Amino acid sequence: MSGLMDMLGRRGAGTLLRTEDLRDGPRQAMQAAIRARCQAVPLDQRTILCRVLGRYKMLVDARDLGLGPHLLLDGYWEYWCTSFMLNRIRPGQVCLDVGANLGYYAVLMADLSGPTGRVLALEPNPRLATLCARSLALNGFAARSAVHRLAASDAPGTLRFRASDDDPKNGHVLDGLAEEAEDGALEVAVRAAPLDDLVEGAADFIKVDVEGAEEKVWAGMQRLLDRSPGVAVLMEFNAFRCQAPEQTLRAIADRFPLRELRLDGAVAPVEPAAILDRTEDTLLVLARAG
Repeated sequence: MSGLMDMLGRRGAGTLLRTEDLRDGPRQAMQAAIRARCQAVPLDQRTILCRVLGRYKMLVDARDLGLGPHLLLDGYWEYWCTSFMLNRIRPGQVCLDVGANLGYYAVLMADLSGPTGRVLALEPNPRLATLCARSLALNGFAARSAVHRLAASDAPGTLRFRASDDDPKNGHVLDGLAEEAEDGALEVAVRAAPLDDLVEGAADFIKVDVEGAEEKVWAGMQRLLDRSPGVAVLMEFNAFRCQAPEQTLRAIADRFPLRELRLDGAVAPVEPAAILDRTEDTLLVLARAG
């Protein structure tokens, strides 16, 4: 660790980190190196340009008090997920960011999959979808990526989507018409489509973070999984947001061994009962091998 820090110090905080540094460096060393390269520049009253992962330009909504402060001050988000992707995604792969938010993971996917890869980012929040697309373009990844303002689901249609300005990462599709209106919340109609219909051919890596819509997303990706034998899926799952969590977990376990990504970055087997008892999210790692 000291050798890596010495090397990064010799390069100087003004030098961008390389993907090799991020992939191979010890977690604490890389987090310190990323923070040392944090920069933030207001562009207008609603938009801030910042440096994330010591490498990428990213646009952040100034009103976002949930994800934004972490990117502006630390330069990274959920480092255990970041590290997992750094070590999993390879050049030429087809990657999906389902629930892309500002595009932090979409930008990382686009860099790691390279010019011969392809990234599809799905984000129903119109403001975040716009910032995601612009951040991909700012980093030179527009030609290898596409951003769709829609919600992944189990069938084509139109859904209602709600999010707050100060914590848009918790935006969600409304479950029917019974939910009461929230003061100051964005509420818009969004197009919905199953992943089966959005992706031609196979996918190599799929990240799913959809705040309660995971059952419908899972139902709408079965044909895609059939034609993607080598796929790895990183899915946020919360039983308390699901309508039939036991049935959904059984369906998942019929396809993949049940494993989770822990906060320390380790991937370990997990029992359905443990997942069902948690109020916190479980990050499922779904892959047939590796």
